[in-house]
Amino acid sequence: MQLPEVTRRSFLRGTLRGAGAVALVPMLAVGCAPERTAAAPRDLRVLGVAEWSLLDTIADTFVPRGGAFALGARDLDLATRIDAYLANERPEIVRGVRGALLLVEWASPLASGRLGRFSALDVDARIACIDALRTSRSATLREVFAGLKTLCLFLFYAADESWTALGYDGPLVGRRVVSP
Repeated sequence: MQLPEVTRRSFLRGTLRGAGAVALVPMLAVGCAPERTAAAPRDLRVLGVAEWSLLDTIADTFVPRGGAFALGARDLDLATRIDAYLANERPEIVRGVRGALLLVEWASPLASGRLGRFSALDVDARIACIDALRTSRSATLREVFAGLKTLCLFLFYAADESWTALGYDGPLVGRRVVSP
């Protein structure tokens, strides 16, 4: 099989087509709220309602109710906690999280052999998408997986409300010492 000759013109044309396709993704996502939208809080500090709703779906996929613990991400309103956490981060971090959300919404279904949006999938398909990110040959997709999982789990485990479900009775600092 003979490969076509790559000229400067064909390379630029292909690059422009690819850039155009990539540029369309954010335009498609604008105003596209996920299929299953929970009631977004009114006091979001960083994320828009569609971003918050997508993050809520992602967090629920990482930390589902009745998974490893009876308590899940939605029980703690983890997406709102992440929004508050991001309010204290540098703008480039917030842009990175927004980009990661878009990538999960549009690229993770493709990475797992599906078409459509992550937020429109059922639970099993969402888990397959997350797993496809985790095992991807693309370092970017693996980093997006690791970053979002770390963010979700860090803030889940940091919430006082999750401690009982985890069997953790809280920090020793500040406790009164009772002598025997």
